[in-house]
Amino acid sequence: MIKKNNSINIITCLVISLNIFSCQKVYSFDLQSAAFSINAEIKDIESVTETEKINALLDSLEQGWNSHDIEKVVKHYSDDFVNGDSLPLEAVKNLTAELWEAYPDIKSNSQERSVRVYGEFATVESVDLYEATSSMIRPEVGTKGALKAVSMGELFLKKFGPTWKIVSDKTFFEKVSIGYGIGIELIDQSKVKLSAPEQVASGHQYTAKLDFDFGEDIKPVAAISKEVLTYPQVAAEDKFRLVGENKLERLFPANKINKNELVTATVGLTGGALKPKLLGLVFLTKRVNVIPVSEEVIETAIIKSPAKSALNKAVDLLDNYPSEPTKKNNDSNKKEEDKDSKELEPDFDQ
Repeated sequence: MIKKNNSINIITCLVISLNIFSCQKVYSFDLQSAAFSINAEIKDIESVTETEKINALLDSLEQGWNSHDIEKVVKHYSDDFVNGDSLPLEAVKNLTAELWEAYPDIKSNSQERSVRVYGEFATVESVDLYEATSSMIRPEVGTKGALKAVSMGELFLKKFGPTWKIVSDKTFFEKVSIGYGIGIELIDQSKVKLSAPEQVASGHQYTAKLDFDFGEDIKPVAAISKEVLTYPQVAAEDKFRLVGENKLERLFPANKINKNELVTATVGLTGGALKPKLLGLVFLTKRVNVIPVSEEVIETAIIKSPAKSALNKAVDLLDNYPSEPTKKNNDSNKKEEDKDSKELEPDFDQ
């Protein structure tokens, strides 16, 4: 009651003051402008409140993700969620379960989070870091893998009554590294790097390059491949090369069906003078976002399968190491490639 009376007294004093000013004709008071200012202040307060709600949602989402509680994760998504790669909610659940199974200790840490609210819609920009150890030991090396990843993108939210839900997202940048044996140390020391453009126009060519900085006692056997991001994912194949230089390059044509792509570098680290043996493995992936070019789209060639994140990239690509790779017949694989793209990918034996 005390607060209410105080509020009434303050308002009464304000009205009396305004009346005095009005009678003396010293100041003019624009009620319309005052109402606008008050509304603007209320909107700001509402925006702050909704931003707090969204931040609480994101904290809950990260906690659920890090505790591997799929129900706590999914409850923050709308039923009609579809991401920037056409991935529906059910696929998100499946991929998340696969990732947690392969890396049971994986954790996500959100960085540089920024929230913008526009009425019933909101956008969140963030950079997310991931670290994990694989559940399986690679028999060729005898160690588990160490995963590190960084992803930058946006979440799009909509307000359903008092509750915010994630309705879509978009990934601008994503790269993943997985090291086994001495590969873990070489990744940490930035001795091996994969570079590829973050975006490319549909149908245009781009270069993917693998750079090495190894001593003479390490001989890399490497391959670079690319694939269209679909789910379930079909792994691309490429012949492995004993790399005598400090780099390996491949030239790729971007698909013409406006699907994002994943470039993967696989490196076997061999050593030993008399009988070379496998000392480590390195897997590097980089997302390449494909910019649609409408006149190049072939309507009948659109892939309707949703996309798969680079974090869920399979790492069982090396069957025989360090023996010299055999030339495989890729005819069956080529038949599965996009029917609208007939360009041959140049092969550089560097």
